[in-house]
Amino acid sequence: MKITDTSDVWWKNAVIYCLDVETFFDSDGDGCGDFAGLAQRVDYLAELGVTCIWLMPFYPTQDRDDGYDITDFYGVDPRLGSFGDLVEFVRTAQDRGLRVIADLVVNHTSNHHPWFVSSRKSTDSPHRDFYVWRSDPPPDTSAQVVFPDQEQSIWTQDDATGEWYLHRFYKYQPDLNVENPKVRDEIAKVIGFWLHLGLDGFRVDAVSFFLETLGERSEEFPNPHQYLKALRRFVGRRVGDGVLLGEVNLPYPEQQKFFGGKDADELSMMFDFNVMQRMYLALARQDARPLVAALKSRPPTDHDSQWARRVLANVATPPTNRELQHPWNQQQ
Repeated sequence: MKITDTSDVWWKNAVIYCLDVETFFDSDGDGCGDFAGLAQRVDYLAELGVTCIWLMPFYPTQDRDDGYDITDFYGVDPRLGSFGDLVEFVRTAQDRGLRVIADLVVNHTSNHHPWFVSSRKSTDSPHRDFYVWRSDPPPDTSAQVVFPDQEQSIWTQDDATGEWYLHRFYKYQPDLNVENPKVRDEIAKVIGFWLHLGLDGFRVDAVSFFLETLGERSEEFPNPHQYLKALRRFVGRRVGDGVLLGEVNLPYPEQQKFFGGKDADELSMMFDFNVMQRMYLALARQDARPLVAALKSRPPTDHDSQWARRVLANVATPPTNRELQHPWNQQQ
């Protein structure tokens, strides 16, 4: 494919650099990286050839899962600086021609998030339906857990009401109920908030779990993919060239559905976990054959196809502990 065929959208040719603010650069000597330090190193990143900085979670957190257990979607963890420090970094990056995206973690919250604290007070709590609860004992779901060495079920009983709440990941990360229109509204507000502060899009965490409704469909939410399409339209309205880079750790036939078919109206890009995993295996073995096999296993495409026009992202960063522990990764 000619570079001129993909030059109309910035993210098709972006060089994305993923970093954790906490571990990147410490400006004040307190032992923790911060936005003030990151702003000082923007020129260094630009000189490397980076065109887009992807920030891992920087929100207030209990910090039990590398920041993915978020307690406030609208905040900056005090250890990393203030809103002013964040905005100064974004402005500095933009001045150097760099884009900035951040993790959007809306499949779940921390169990210390105010919504969950409220939801567990009683079955009549106004935030009760922000999460997925059941009153009857759940069946054996040990085969469905993402981290089988840490959890035995995707349901945990809460002492306050005696009911069980859903968590695809750790028990301290209860899943949000995406079927609830109030939750969907809140997610849109979160997206709009950070776009207004200057972000160019998001790396969307755990997309397949985010859209999963355990096979149940309400009249108000008959097709989860329609919601993903709505989020893509919302980002497009707020930031015309905003990007949604999705974590969809599924085999290729299932993964393709999250692009939105011929309309290309869902995720902008997705990680190619199959290629990334085989790439590290090839490097470890000093043998290119695993990588060649992975590339050959990609679905056939033609020049104008959805798969060709929407890029699978091979971001130059090692897999996270969460990704390495996923059963799909362990099977490869």
